[in-house]
Amino acid sequence: MKQELFYNKVESQLRSDNCSDSTIRLYLSGIKKFVKFCSKDDVTLINSEDLAEFSKSLFKNNNPKNGTLRPVKYGINYGFNIILQSNLDVNLIPTPKPIRNQKEFFTKKEIAEFFLGITNLKHRAIFQCMYAIGIDVNEIINLKITDINSTKKIITIRDNKTNVKRIAFLPASILVILRNYFVQFQPKTYLFEGQKEGKPMSDRTIHHTFKISLAKQNINKVLTTRSIKNTYVKHLTEDGISLTSILDELKIKNSVTLKLYNELCFPPEKYNSSPLDTLNLEKEKFDFFDTSELEYILAKVTDKEERDYLNEGIKCFKANALRAGVIFLWTASVYKIQKMCLTESLGFINTELKKIYIKAKEIKVIDDFGYIKDEYLLELACKLKQIDKTTKEELKNTCLDLRNKCGHPGKYKPKGQKIKAFVEDIIGMLYT
Repeated sequence: MKQELFYNKVESQLRSDNCSDSTIRLYLSGIKKFVKFCSKDDVTLINSEDLAEFSKSLFKNNNPKNGTLRPVKYGINYGFNIILQSNLDVNLIPTPKPIRNQKEFFTKKEIAEFFLGITNLKHRAIFQCMYAIGIDVNEIINLKITDINSTKKIITIRDNKTNVKRIAFLPASILVILRNYFVQFQPKTYLFEGQKEGKPMSDRTIHHTFKISLAKQNINKVLTTRSIKNTYVKHLTEDGISLTSILDELKIKNSVTLKLYNELCFPPEKYNSSPLDTLNLEKEKFDFFDTSELEYILAKVTDKEERDYLNEGIKCFKANALRAGVIFLWTASVYKIQKMCLTESLGFINTELKKIYIKAKEIKVIDDFGYIKDEYLLELACKLKQIDKTTKEELKNTCLDLRNKCGHPGKYKPKGQKIKAFVEDIIGMLYT
């Protein structure tokens, strides 16, 4: 078989197997290097003796790195043993054990600044999606529009052969970002398409874009696109999710990879503690509290104060600090109602407020509402027609009552169902 025909056949089969552009490029490069060394027009005449001589030549002038040898070895195996059925002994090319490098990751501040520094909406959406779901470049380029189920808040992650790898949780915050991206770019088949309509963006383009975007940041770390997935895992553990659960969700089983992630998330440190000190303390086990609806609301709120209250509430619910979560969510709600009232004229506000509470301080700015009890604020909002009477009664008798129980010393501990109802009421009455 002539060399050019062989190369075309290998490339065609690799593309048929849904291999990435970078894999095809590396495999063909290794194969061509080997064929050139052998100097045989008919590639079917190449044998293991030729491979042994080629292997020696690789180490003649220097000691190549494992990352250089592996694609050569795998490329030759694919081209000659799989395509031509030549049965070459590819183990004649030794691949030294790679030097294990420490996994690098972004801090939360660094990755937030990284996203802000990307002005191109499409590029920013790509990297935010990778971080939000915990996926690599080879996974994001295979995402299709039909893989997204916004109703169930899930997304199907596929490999290069379009096989389903896992069904991932799709946070409400990334849904907002993807909708904005979709409106502007209107992809047809793949979520992120290249210059050709209906074709996926190449992995090489994403790697290059990441490198350029990172260069704008003053981050003294060796970071790659893989670092985004490392960051996803690291930050989830910081938010209280167990590493075992995260890696199980990502379908990571390799013992070496498991060890690397464990060192990334929980680096060894000295400690001055003993289990005897906490012998009588029971750690309460709790069920996961779904905060996706609140996170979706958070993504749309632009007021910094309101965002801060909502964000604190979400963090508390995730940590099973349910009473604290209720207080922060109620505070966000009160702040929102205060802003609603201020859409009316100050004269009208103060006239109606005096009818409710004659000693009320005059309202001039939003901070003046701090002198008014929440129940008076609800009455005022109703008088100003910002909320209806039914909403007022529900907020007062159900939501405010729970907030007061949670905010005062006592043995009261609300159950998950009670909290869920509280959250649903707040969302339904003030955020929809």
